[in-house]
Amino acid sequence: MKALAIRYWLVAALIIYFIASVAPFVVIGTLYCVSEQPSQETVSLTNRVSANIAKWTDPAWQQELSASLSPNLSITFLDPNSNELFHVGKQSQDPTDAGRDQIVVMDGTRVMGIANLYDVSPCGGSIYWSVGVPASIVLQVIMGLGIAWVLSRYLLKPLAAMSEAAHQIAKNNLDFEIPPSRVREVAEVATAFHLMGDALRDSLTRQSQLEQERRFFISAIAHDLRTPLFSLRGYLEGLEKGVANTPEKIARYIAVCQEKADALEHLIADLFTYSRLEYLEQAPRREPMDFAKLVDAAAEDIRYQAQARGISVQIDGAQSPCDIYADWSLLARVLSNLLDNAMRHTPENGIIKVRWHKVNGLIKFAVIDSGTGIAPDDLAHVFTPLYRAETSRNRETGGAGLGLTIARRILQAHGGDLLATNAQTGGAEFDGSFRET
Repeated sequence: MKALAIRYWLVAALIIYFIASVAPFVVIGTLYCVSEQPSQETVSLTNRVSANIAKWTDPAWQQELSASLSPNLSITFLDPNSNELFHVGKQSQDPTDAGRDQIVVMDGTRVMGIANLYDVSPCGGSIYWSVGVPASIVLQVIMGLGIAWVLSRYLLKPLAAMSEAAHQIAKNNLDFEIPPSRVREVAEVATAFHLMGDALRDSLTRQSQLEQERRFFISAIAHDLRTPLFSLRGYLEGLEKGVANTPEKIARYIAVCQEKADALEHLIADLFTYSRLEYLEQAPRREPMDFAKLVDAAAEDIRYQAQARGISVQIDGAQSPCDIYADWSLLARVLSNLLDNAMRHTPENGIIKVRWHKVNGLIKFAVIDSGTGIAPDDLAHVFTPLYRAETSRNRETGGAGLGLTIARRILQAHGGDLLATNAQTGGAEFDGSFRET
């Protein structure tokens, strides 16, 4: 059954109540009065009136008729033009024509007179008071109880349940149930309550997940900070205590310390960038720039390191300038993170390819390495903060697990995105895009 507006329910209640009030009187008039047969007195009077039409205007006959007429009867005489000649008796109280008996006296085809005989007592008097009124009261009480039950079920109980649900929500109890209602407004409020409960439940679940992620984030950062610090302290103590007693050992200890200090600096820089993008919602500072020049500069930054391992860095893009309106420093961080990730996963004598082109107001690019690729189980998590595809969280492969997350956040801030797949050649492929303005 479709829910109806409350005004329709009120109109229906009023109609039902009105019907309950008048129905007994209509039923009595229909079943009792209509079926009532004329009394013997009525039949006798009818015969008398029909036989004495010539005396209808005779005062003596009229007086005699009045004296013999029962108090329950009344009669009106009309001439052929329906003008009243004489009336005697009480006016009928019957709301129907059941108590009226019309006598038409004819002479051949000519109307001689008309007499309307009324039996005023059976239907027009006490029966309505003795039967109709009590029946109407009883029916009104029954209908009133029915209406009260309907209102209680579809209006009052849902409203009471909403009140209880509000108290339960205030106590952080979201397991509530509101009974259905056929009243549209109440049903809509009940639906809104359930939607609010679902939203609050999802919000609390999300809050719990965020709290778990926060704890993991803090523990992972503590681990990544402690590892190079522990190593750095060990080598510094070795230098202090003279463990490195030859120029070669001293140089190696210093190089390791420098490497660990660089790793710490890189980690701290990643954390700072991530916090600004994730929590401070840093907006890109767009300025005119040449994306082709940015790609060349990013490739040049890793070229010396790549040559030392025999890795070839190849760029496939337009030779002409590519003027766009973007944040140079943030996009430089994207390419730097992607190329750094490619360097860490490309074997010696491997290849790193950078492809880019401009189409329909979008800059699309890809960074492809010739490593082993990304395991299928890890593809869905490569952009999760601090996620590492390696089985251990050592720092031999470098990175803090934030570089790819930062790169994706930056491209999303530029109206684009970053996706991870495995290239047909077997290595990992990162496809990025962003709007040129």
